Amino acid sequence: MLTRTLLVLCTMALLPVVAHAADNPYLEELIGRARALRLAENPVWHKLLHNKSYLLWPGGRSLVDAPEFFNAPDGKTNPQSELEATLNSFFSATAGTDTQQHSQCAFVARYHWLDDKLQFDSTRLRPQECKAFNNWRASLNPHGVTLVFPAAFLNNPASMYGHTLLRIDAEGQDERTRQLAYAVNYAARTDETSGLIFAVKGLLGGYPGVFSSAPYYLKVREYSDLEHRDIWEYRLDLTPVEIERLLMHLWELGPMYFDYYFLDENCSYHLLSLFEVARPELELTDRFRWWAIPSDTIAAVTEQPGLLKEAVFRPSAATVLRHHLDLLSPSQRLFVRRLADQEIQPDDPVLALQSPQAQAAILDAAYEYGAYRRITELDESEKTTAHLRALLLARSRLMAGSPASPVPQPVVRPD
Repeated sequence: MLTRTLLVLCTMALLPVVAHAADNPYLEELIGRARALRLAENPVWHKLLHNKSYLLWPGGRSLVDAPEFFNAPDGKTNPQSELEATLNSFFSATAGTDTQQHSQCAFVARYHWLDDKLQFDSTRLRPQECKAFNNWRASLNPHGVTLVFPAAFLNNPASMYGHTLLRIDAEGQDERTRQLAYAVNYAARTDETSGLIFAVKGLLGGYPGVFSSAPYYLKVREYSDLEHRDIWEYRLDLTPVEIERLLMHLWELGPMYFDYYFLDENCSYHLLSLFEVARPELELTDRFRWWAIPSDTIAAVTEQPGLLKEAVFRPSAATVLRHHLDLLSPSQRLFVRRLADQEIQPDDPVLALQSPQAQAAILDAAYEYGAYRRITELDESEKTTAHLRALLLARSRLMAGSPASPVPQPVVRPD
C-alpha cells in the first residue's frame, strides 16, 4: 500500500464508557489523587489537549475542533472535566476490536502520561492490548524524526511561504533508502480547485485540517520533481522516549481535525505542537499566536539547544539542471538544447568530436532537461520516451564518469 492515512488507521469508533466514580472506588481514588496532584493544571496535560488561553477564553480552550477528541461534554474548555472523563473512559469493560478502539488505545499518549503520574494498578485497571497502534508503530520502525522544509511555491496559495512536514526515519535507513521512510503531513482537507476560494476559506478557517502519512519518496517527487522546489531536511536529536511520545500523540490526532487557518493554525504550527508533546519543556507554539510562517517555525526549532542534529540540502531537479548547465560552455549548452528538442540524436557525428568527458556532461544535461520538460509539459509520448532512453543508452556507453560537481549547499539556510 503506497499511501496510508492516519485518518483511515484511527477511525475505529470508541467503545462505550460504563464506569462511574460512584460505582467504582478505584476510579474515585484516581480522580482524588489527580486532583491532589493538580494534574489538570499540568502544562503537559494542556499540551496533550492543545489547550490555549486567549483574550476571549481566559480559562483556555482546545484548538482541536473534532468532538470525538473529548470525553467530557465540556472537555474543549474544561481540562479538569476532560481529565476525569478520560480516566473514566479507561475503565470500559469491553475489549477493543478491529472496528472499535478502547479509550486506552485511542488516547494512548494520555493513558501513558496519566499512568506515569498515577501509577495505575494493573489488577484494578486492566491494561488493553492496542493492536492497531502497535501494528502501525511497527510498520514505521521509528528511529529518528526529520523536519522537512520544501521551499516556497508561488503557484499554490497554501505553499507560497514554503511548507513543513515530518519524516519518520526507520531503523537502519541510510541516504540511499531514506526516501522509503514515511512522511507525516498536516494540511487542509479539500478538493477545491479555485486558488482564490481556497485562499479566502483558508484565511477564515473554512476547511478541516488533518494529519496524513505517505511514503516520503512520493512527497519528494511532488515537491522536487513536479513543483521544482528545493528541500531542506532538518534531522532532530530526539531520544527514543521522545519519539515514542510524538508517535503516540500523532496516533491520537489521526481521526481528529482542527479548523485550518492559513495564517496561524497551518501546516507548520501544528507540527510544533507535536514537538511540545515529545519534549514537554519546549514552548514553541506560544511564539506564533497571530501568524506562523514556515521558515520562522523552522528557525524556532533550530534555535532550541540540543534539538537540531544536522541540516541536509536536497536540490530539486530544476536546481540540478541549472547547476549542470552553468558548468557548460555556450556551444555545449547548444548541444544540450538541440538534443532535448530532438533536433539531433545522441549518435550525431558532430557530438562525437567532443571529448568523452564533454560528451558525458552534455548527455547528462540533455537527459535532465528532457526529463524536466517531459514533466512540466506532461509529455508522455512514445517518441519522447524513446528519445530519453536513447540518451541514457548513449551515456552508458561512455567510460567517462560524471564530470559535474554536486550542487553546492546554499550559504544561507531557510531558517
